Amino acid sequence: MKPLPPALPPLDRTAWLVLLVASIGFLFDTYELLLLPLIAAPAISEILQLPTSHPDVTTWVGRLLWMAALCGGVFGLIGGWLTDRFGRKTVLAASIALYSLSPVAAALSTSLAGFIFFRCATFVGVCVEFVAAITWLAELFPEKGRKEKVLGWTQAFASIGGLFVTVVNGWILNHAASLPALPIGEPFNAHADWRYTLITGLLPALPIALLLPFVPESRAWQQRRAAGTLKRAHLSELFSPALRRTTWITAALSACAYGVAFGALQLTPTRIVPGLSTLASAQQSLRPLQVEASELNKQLDGVRPDFDNAATAVPGLRELADQRAKLRVAMRAAAKPLSNTNTTTEVRATITTKLSALTNQFTQLDTQLTDLTAARLEARSAVLAREKILGQLGANRAKQEAPDTLIKTRGKDIQFWQELGGLAGRIALALLLAAAITRGNLLRLFQAPGLLVLPLTYLWLFNAQPELFQWGIFLAGFLTVAQFSYMGEYLPKVFPIHLRATGGSFATNVGGRMIGTSMAFFTTNLLAPALGGTAPAFIAKAAAIVGIAMFALGFFLSFFLPEPSSEPSSHP
Repeated sequence: MKPLPPALPPLDRTAWLVLLVASIGFLFDTYELLLLPLIAAPAISEILQLPTSHPDVTTWVGRLLWMAALCGGVFGLIGGWLTDRFGRKTVLAASIALYSLSPVAAALSTSLAGFIFFRCATFVGVCVEFVAAITWLAELFPEKGRKEKVLGWTQAFASIGGLFVTVVNGWILNHAASLPALPIGEPFNAHADWRYTLITGLLPALPIALLLPFVPESRAWQQRRAAGTLKRAHLSELFSPALRRTTWITAALSACAYGVAFGALQLTPTRIVPGLSTLASAQQSLRPLQVEASELNKQLDGVRPDFDNAATAVPGLRELADQRAKLRVAMRAAAKPLSNTNTTTEVRATITTKLSALTNQFTQLDTQLTDLTAARLEARSAVLAREKILGQLGANRAKQEAPDTLIKTRGKDIQFWQELGGLAGRIALALLLAAAITRGNLLRLFQAPGLLVLPLTYLWLFNAQPELFQWGIFLAGFLTVAQFSYMGEYLPKVFPIHLRATGGSFATNVGGRMIGTSMAFFTTNLLAPALGGTAPAFIAKAAAIVGIAMFALGFFLSFFLPEPSSEPSSHP
């Protein structure tokens, strides 16, 4: 009979602190990434001073997603090399600081360039943190069995981050007006909910800063460096005969997993859910309003040159026009409760008093406009023409609010089910890691069912059983997100210690976050139009095709995946 392995000693206080730091890091790297879809459109809309429905806003949201992924891939790879060069704990601390502080800077941005720069910096911090953290954990807990549990269970907190960001953002949407004003000048909104949401990205900084001094650097890395036996990491070594197969296969598998996530799952709440038959009446009422908004945006573009010329010719005119626009928004928001039949008499009286005060302020601004443009009446006409269209757009948005809220609420529900499925997938992977299953077979346990779940969800449930659609998304999230945890547990085992973070970063950041995320563009801009258009039904079909293709390719590649050696220390 084969003797049982000796029992491992219980975890000490330092080990528990390490697990706490890693769990916080994994939780908030997902939290930081999922902030972007929530805040991108309103942030760019406010910075550009354009309605959220304006084509320029939509264009820049798409560009931001692409630029963030590109920066994450390039600088994430550099971060992996720095992790091998300067230490796991050092780079981990720097990456967490970067992704904690850059959202605050983005929240205070008043220029598009600044906002994009800091959001890309956040993405870079997340990309570096993930690889540094899994490498650090694998080397601090080298014992077989314990290492699998540590990597599996700590990564499960990444899916909790997805649930957490939804709760926090919902709370901020309801309380933004009562929060302290931010130091943002005119014409920007000092109580903008997207700014407060970004500032919550600072949450991990304090506990991590307090805990990091009490946790160690990787002993394996530190000992080799002290002994002078740690080789210098060279990117070219990833493509040496000994490692090229591992490098290319792991990068391709990461690309497949991220391809499903971004080419199907991440598109579902906003681009596919609106096409569910249960939301048909809401879509029907929205359609003419969206056509009207498109025409109004064209009119806004038409009057913009005259307004820009007037603002250039008359000093202070742009600032005054921005104050008037901001005051109009405040008046519209204040008057909104009056349309609610449940509003009490006392509240109506309070609202009326507030509206009266705002109206008086606007009268004063009107007088200032008359005085400022007395010598240039065409400048006043340009301001009023722009205000008229902005007012019509505001009224249009108010009409869209009820059906739009219904659709977005359903989208958030679907997002919740997806995140819940992802959490269940990570937990399942953590449990299965303890079983005696070869690494290839373990991965295929999650890939093979995807070949059925993806078409079932996006081709059948979407069209025929919309009430059950969330269950398909739950299963798709379960099968897809588990693969992220799989790669996080697998990668530290297959690269030598001096190249471990660099190899893991190439697979995760270049393969996954740079190449895999491009499937979102492929699904919406290439495949869906080729199938007939960009309506939700066509995007659902495209998502099914992309999902099946990514799962099938991943399943095929899994047979070429090298089995890791029993101990990472066996790598020279």
